[in-house]
Amino acid sequence: MRRASSLNNLAIAIKDRYDRFGSEGDLEEMVRLLMQALGLRPPGHPDRLHFLNNLANVLRDRYNRNGSQEDMDHSIQLLTEALTLCPCGHPHRQHSLNNLANILRDRYILKSTPEDLEHSIRLHKEALELRPPGHPHHHISANNLANALSDRYKLQGSQDDLEHSIRLHTEVLNLSPVGHPFRPFCLNNLANALMERYDLKRLQEDLELAIQLHTEALDLRPPGHPHRHNSLHNLAICYRHQYLLRGSEEDLEYAIRLCEEALDLCPPGHSHRYHTLNNLALPRRDRYLVKGSEEDLEHAVRLSKE
Repeated sequence: MRRASSLNNLAIAIKDRYDRFGSEGDLEEMVRLLMQALGLRPPGHPDRLHFLNNLANVLRDRYNRNGSQEDMDHSIQLLTEALTLCPCGHPHRQHSLNNLANILRDRYILKSTPEDLEHSIRLHKEALELRPPGHPHHHISANNLANALSDRYKLQGSQDDLEHSIRLHTEVLNLSPVGHPFRPFCLNNLANALMERYDLKRLQEDLELAIQLHTEALDLRPPGHPHRHNSLHNLAICYRHQYLLRGSEEDLEYAIRLCEEALDLCPPGHSHRYHTLNNLALPRRDRYLVKGSEEDLEHAVRLSKE
C-alpha cells in the first residue's frame, strides 16, 4: 500500500534535482516512477486525484522540453480525468481548472485548434470566479484569462476581448507592486496588450505607456536574466513604432541597438531567433531608406534570408 507513496516521494525529490540541473535522465525517471505510482492508484482510489496531477505536470514538463505532442495529449487526458474528480464545491477544483486550461492553451498555440482555446477560456473564467479579489491566486487566474483572451482577439479580432484582456492585465499589475516577483511578467503582458490596441487604434498614449512598461521590465531583467532577450525584443518593437510615428532617428538607433543585443542572446537554435532576426531586419531597412547605407541594406537582406 505504501509503495505508491514511496514512488511519488522519490519522483518529487528527483524533480527538485531536475529543476536545478535540468537532466533529461531525471525527467525520464520521474515519468517512469509516476506512471508506476498512478497504476497503484486505480479509478475509485481516494488518492488518485493527487497522482493524476503529478504525472500530468511532469508530462507537461517533458512536452516543454522535447515538444512531444503525445505527452501533451496524455497530460490533457489525465487533467481532464482529474477535473471530473473535482466537482463543484471541491476544494481542489480551482487548481484542476487552472491546470487543464493552461495546457489546452498550449495545445491551441501548437495546433491552432479554436475549440481548445474556447475550452481554455471557459475553464479560466470559472477558475477566476473561484478566485475572487483577495484570493491568494486571483492574480494568477486573472493573468491566465487575460492571455487567453488576447489569443482569441488575435484569432477573431473582437475588440471586447482585447479591452477585457487589458483590464485584467492592468488589475494584475496593480496587484504586483515594485519588488513582487511576478511584476516583470505583468509589465510585459500589459505592454504587449497595449501594443495590440495601438496597432488597432493608433492611440499615442498606448504606445507611450507600453514603452514605459517595457522599459521598467527591462530594468528588472538585467544582463544574465533568462528573459532579458524578450524585454529587449519587445522594447525594440515599441521604439521602431515610435520612430515611424515621430521620425526621430534617435528612436530608430535605439531600436537597432536593442535588437542587436537581443539577437546576441538568441543564438542559432534558439526558439526566439526567428522573431529577433525579423525585427532587426526591419529597422536596418528603415535606416537604409533614410541614410542610403548599402551596409544596412545588405545586413537586412542577410537577416531576412536567415
